[in-house]
Amino acid sequence: SGSTRERRGARDADDRPSATTAAGGSSRRKEAKQLKCHGELEGHAGAIYSTQYSPSGTLIASASFDQTVRVWDAGEQKPVAVLRGHSQSVFDVAWRADGRAVASAGFDRTCVEWDIEAQAALVSLRCAGLVQCLRYSTHNARVVYAGDSSGGITMHDTRAPDAARRLSNDGAAVNTLYCFNDETRLVSGDRLGEIKMWDVRIGRFMRLVSADAQRRALSHISVVRNDQSGTEYMAATSYDNVVRVYDRVDDASVPTPRVIHELRGLRSRNWPVKNAFFDPVVAREKLVGLYDDDYYELDTRSQSEARGLRSALFLLAGSAEPYAYLYKLGTHAKPARIDDK
Repeated sequence: SGSTRERRGARDADDRPSATTAAGGSSRRKEAKQLKCHGELEGHAGAIYSTQYSPSGTLIASASFDQTVRVWDAGEQKPVAVLRGHSQSVFDVAWRADGRAVASAGFDRTCVEWDIEAQAALVSLRCAGLVQCLRYSTHNARVVYAGDSSGGITMHDTRAPDAARRLSNDGAAVNTLYCFNDETRLVSGDRLGEIKMWDVRIGRFMRLVSADAQRRALSHISVVRNDQSGTEYMAATSYDNVVRVYDRVDDASVPTPRVIHELRGLRSRNWPVKNAFFDPVVAREKLVGLYDDDYYELDTRSQSEARGLRSALFLLAGSAEPYAYLYKLGTHAKPARIDDK
C-alpha cells in the first residue's frame, strides 16, 4: 500500500548490524536483502494508513486520507470497489468474518460498515472522537470495537446503532486495538504509552499489560500465537523509533509480560507506523531461504536448524523512511535489546 514502488529492506534482528548513519542508515540499506515488489495498487489520492486482507485472502481493503475506502482484487491487483461517504480522512479498516463487508474508521467521528457487493453503506455508527482504530469481534460478526481520540472504546452492535456501550480509558486517546480469538479479551494501546487488557463480557479493564514510564504514545499492536507452545507474543510500535516484542501475553498470572526484543533502526517518531507478524506456517513456507546466502529447502537442513526456523517469529514493520523492515526473532530470548545505533 502507499508507495509500493519503494524498496523493502529485510534483515535478521538476531544479528548485530554495522554502524548506521543518522539520516537513515546507508550501511543498513547496503546490508539489507532486497525483496521484490509483487504489485502496485494505484488509485488513492491521499496517504494510506491502513490495509487489510479479506478473510479469504483474495481481496484487500485500504483506508485513505482521500476520505475513501477502496477494495482491490489481490490476484489481479485491480480495483473492485470505491466506497465513498466519510466527510473526513479514513484512518483504519477491518473485514467482517464472512468477507462480505468492511468497516472503516473516520476522523468524522463515525464508523461505517460497507456492503462490498452493493458498494453501499449498511450502517453508520457515531463515536465521541476521531476514530483512530477499529476491530470486529472474533466471535460476533455484528460487534465492532472502535477506539477514538476522546479517550475511550465504543462497543457497537451494527443491528442496534443507538445501543452502544462505552469503555472509559480515563481520557487517553486510544490509538490501536487488537481483538483476541476468544470471547473475552481486547487489548488497547494509547497516547500515554499504556497497553491495557479488557474483558469485553463485563465491559471492564482487566489489567495493565505494560506502562511506559516515559509515556511514549503507541501507534500499533499486533499479536501472534505459537501453536506448538501456546504462547502469545505481542509487538507494539511506539512513537520513539522502537518496536517492543513481549512474550507470555496470554498468561494472566504474569502481572507484566516481559520485553524480549527491542527493535531499533526504523523511524517511527511522530508517525503512526504499523507492524504485523507473519503467520507461522506461511513464514516457514515462504521465508525459509531469505536469511541464507544460498537457498536450501527445509528438508535438507539439519534437524537443529529446522527446529530453529520453526521457533522463529517473523515481524514486518513499516517506517517513516521509504523502507519496510523484516525481522527474524527468537522466541526463547532473554530480555534483550536489538540496537541499531
